[in-house]
Amino acid sequence: MHTLESTYTMFGVAGWPQRPPPSGMTQIDPYNPLELEALGGSLIRAMERRPLELLRKMTKFNGSGIYALYYIGQEHPYAELGEFNRLHDCRLPIYVGRAKDPGARQGISPFESITEPLLYDRVREHKNSILAIEKSKTAHIPLKLDDFMARALVCLPLWVPLAEAMAIRLDQPLWNSTLSGFGIHAPGKGRDKQKRSQWDQMHAGRTFAMKLPDNGQSAAALAEPTHAAAVASVKKAAARLGLDLPPLLAPSTPAPTAPQP
Repeated sequence: MHTLESTYTMFGVAGWPQRPPPSGMTQIDPYNPLELEALGGSLIRAMERRPLELLRKMTKFNGSGIYALYYIGQEHPYAELGEFNRLHDCRLPIYVGRAKDPGARQGISPFESITEPLLYDRVREHKNSILAIEKSKTAHIPLKLDDFMARALVCLPLWVPLAEAMAIRLDQPLWNSTLSGFGIHAPGKGRDKQKRSQWDQMHAGRTFAMKLPDNGQSAAALAEPTHAAAVASVKKAAARLGLDLPPLLAPSTPAPTAPQP
């Protein structure tokens, strides 16, 4: 039975055995195109080349893989992120995720394409979560479904965990790294006493979450560190990608100085 680790090793991702260099010679490690960094970078570039779709209008498709959600709205604490994505065709996701692992079911090979809509179904769950906040009368910080775009990359199950891990490490999306809870499901039997997630505390509206105990954090208290993280994330992405900062973050033009006599 192949595991993800054994498969990567089989293909040389873990690195080929190296002979020690002859005495007096410098060891130069050869480039291995199957190293994790190279593979991950290739997957991320493939994701970024996928067409953008309005989350509300994403149509059904088959396959497993990863997806990225992008915020383009103007609500605090995400205004700078939304402006950056509107300006640069969605280069910084607010959330990255993957389809549920099909390998948990017997007979699924990581080398075989998936013929079920696993990736689409997962994205649809998120669409319904955001829609629940849009329709909610109790949302502390509102969300609108039309303020979200999406990209989806269908790939073999073999590459899904690596692609997701690399995308999260590169972009550190807010709903993956700062505000936890967006990707959770309704708690199972016996776990209904767990407290509400940070995401559900700040964006109240999901039915299952409203039945959970308050976690004691106010929406305002959560919004400030989320906003700070959003600003830092936009600045980091702009520097890494060589893109302009959005007007909300652009340095203001200094006032002209009076001429010296």
